[in-house]
Amino acid sequence: MAEHSAMIQAFAHRHKSRLSGYELKISSSPHESTVPESFNLVGEKKAQVITATIATNSGAGLRWGLNALLQWHESGSESINLIDAPAFTVRGVIEGFYGIPWTHQQRLRGIETFADFGMNSYMMAPKDSPWQRFDWRKPFSQELLDVTAELVERGSLHGVNISVCVSPGLSVKYSDNNDVEAIMIRYRQLAKIGVSHFGLLYDDIPWELQFDEDIAQYATTAAAQASFTNRVYTALKKMNSNARLTVCPMEYCGRGHQPYIAELGEELDTDIDLMWTGRQICSEYLDISDAIIFAADAKRPPLYWDNYPVNDVAMTHELHIGPLRGREVGLHKHSRGLFSNPMEKFEMSLLPLATIGDYLWNSESYNPEQSWDRALSLMVTPPQDYEAMRRFLRNSMGSCLSGNAAPDLGTVMGPAVSAWRNGKPEIAAEIFRKTAEVIIRDHLHLTSPNFSRPDLIAEIQPWLFKYSAAGETFEKLSMVLAQCTWSKESGLGGPTGLSHEVHTIRSNFEKIQTRLMGDGLDLMMGELIAELNASEK
Repeated sequence: MAEHSAMIQAFAHRHKSRLSGYELKISSSPHESTVPESFNLVGEKKAQVITATIATNSGAGLRWGLNALLQWHESGSESINLIDAPAFTVRGVIEGFYGIPWTHQQRLRGIETFADFGMNSYMMAPKDSPWQRFDWRKPFSQELLDVTAELVERGSLHGVNISVCVSPGLSVKYSDNNDVEAIMIRYRQLAKIGVSHFGLLYDDIPWELQFDEDIAQYATTAAAQASFTNRVYTALKKMNSNARLTVCPMEYCGRGHQPYIAELGEELDTDIDLMWTGRQICSEYLDISDAIIFAADAKRPPLYWDNYPVNDVAMTHELHIGPLRGREVGLHKHSRGLFSNPMEKFEMSLLPLATIGDYLWNSESYNPEQSWDRALSLMVTPPQDYEAMRRFLRNSMGSCLSGNAAPDLGTVMGPAVSAWRNGKPEIAAEIFRKTAEVIIRDHLHLTSPNFSRPDLIAEIQPWLFKYSAAGETFEKLSMVLAQCTWSKESGLGGPTGLSHEVHTIRSNFEKIQTRLMGDGLDLMMGELIAELNASEK
């Protein structure tokens, strides 16, 4: 039980500010349940002392019991008797984006934070690290092994399994057992520092076989990859009978019934997990019916590589910070689990990742809005900071998950447009003036030296710049509408040149490529230009 004591101490140290003023007396005991990672938390609070017993059948279960203890403490209840367990078997984060990889310190803090979210897995697969895709035949450097060992140690303290990936597909010769051995050299290095879950990734590589020897031996690329992977897996199981292997196939999205997936699934050892992103690379939704189709052809349920909240490649102008949506209730019954691929922006990724953790723990009770608000309140605690950040972020809710990119904007646009169309442009002008005032004030607060989370601000500078531009835009639109007149015969009108002025305002805002406020502001300005144009003719 020494490892349990270490986990309790690590948890108490991490959350000492949230437990301030209370003495903790926590013990652990065996749990009779056979449900993996389940726990039974019994506790009470008396005279500033929290006394609790967490019964569990795993170290990870103890960590989830500690999470529940913290939430109970903050709820204000005096006692608790809770039996709980997560829905999804695999719940985690895959650092698999293109861009600058996270730093070692970010990964260490990430592991602790992912555990706070109820996640149990972190997979390291940074696309732009040379060791990942380009230098895969070289053994890992001692420096990389040392920092990875620290990640493994941190993971063991928080119930998070650490896995490391190799992506040989750009240059691998599938028929060559020397390449199998090159993979195994790395896996053996990782095993010595405590890694037991390994990744073999074939994503984003040429479709056709590249070497004459492979072309002569294999009829298809799927056959070549299955043969190579099975040989790696056989060697891996000889090294460690408890080792797990996860594969990302070359074709990793669609309905799941593609010929490549069917052939790969038929030939691949059924104990090997296959990753899948859903119908699209960045899927708007993941549902049970597609999971069933995939499982039928792949001969195993999907292990989702969910490309949210990642914003690499063509999405770099977007800030993906909204809650997880579009993942069906009960999907855990038809999948191995889910890894979320986050943004390069570590701090801001933690906001949507918190909501993903809530969904993965219990999809039936998951509420996107409540989960998101709670996560933000824990990230940004001073009330004034929280409110300013919340108003800003709710203008950047658009992503591949669809939904309303700026859900609060309608409360401004709708009344303003209705006002000028009903003969009261001065009311619309006042609505826009007040909106500009709030945005400008919030921008000043967010960028002030006194804001509590400068690390967040450093990551979102381009979006804050556009937020400031939005404030100026509403201010200028207010001035335009203040000059407008209205009549039953011609509708909205005013001095000649107002439509051109709005056109200039619109162009200046839209030339800032960073995405903010969705399409609502642009569409509204287009309507205003059209109505003013009509009166000027």
